[in-house]
Amino acid sequence: MSDATNSHERIQETETKPFPGSGGWLADAAALINTSAGTDEAESGALDALGDRQAAEQGLIRPWIEQNALWVPEARLTELLLGGTEHDVERIGDPVTHVRRVTKPTNEKAGTGYGFTPVANGSLHLAPASLSAYLRRLLLLNEIFPEVAMILEGFIQTQQRIEVVTLQSYVPGRLLGDLASEIGKQEVRQLIERWFRRRGFVKISLFDAKPANLIEWHGHLFPIDVNPARPTGELLRVIRAAL
Repeated sequence: MSDATNSHERIQETETKPFPGSGGWLADAAALINTSAGTDEAESGALDALGDRQAAEQGLIRPWIEQNALWVPEARLTELLLGGTEHDVERIGDPVTHVRRVTKPTNEKAGTGYGFTPVANGSLHLAPASLSAYLRRLLLLNEIFPEVAMILEGFIQTQQRIEVVTLQSYVPGRLLGDLASEIGKQEVRQLIERWFRRRGFVKISLFDAKPANLIEWHGHLFPIDVNPARPTGELLRVIRAAL
């Protein structure tokens, strides 16, 4: 308990040290695909509309993937492990240097959705994200938290659709979910909220800033898989009304 408490105190007192982020292929892919259906997500999050959008976006990006030889060979995915609702993961190197993430459908039956994104239809809620929204999210993550920047490795073609493959530098700490078992869930939640507030965030809903998506290492927090968004339209109006 003493070591966990000391680590807890160090996190509150120190700042993360940023490392260089990366645009590269990720920025190019996001710019290309945003020319299809635009940047606004369907407010309702309807799966039929999402399916149509997904087909259009994949039709647009497939020739670009082929032109730039960005298909990832299946032989490279040798030890992919079952992850959460958004990605399967693989640790690379011995010792580990990177983590590979491969997207999977949010709705397995329909084969749609790249994780979730906040939307508004009178109130704030979550809906399955389009491919373009997912790529914009990664770019925004790199911009806000360059210490955990994602690099686009490429894409794979499954029977259902195109999946995104990314690489992230390995952070050899421990998930805050493990720390919660030592110092308490409420204490960890307060720790996360304070950490984000010090960086200029205002709490409305922490739907993705959860202990399973942050790592503690040497007294620093690393948001390895949070879901930032740059709100527009109705979503921005609902957020402003909540402030």
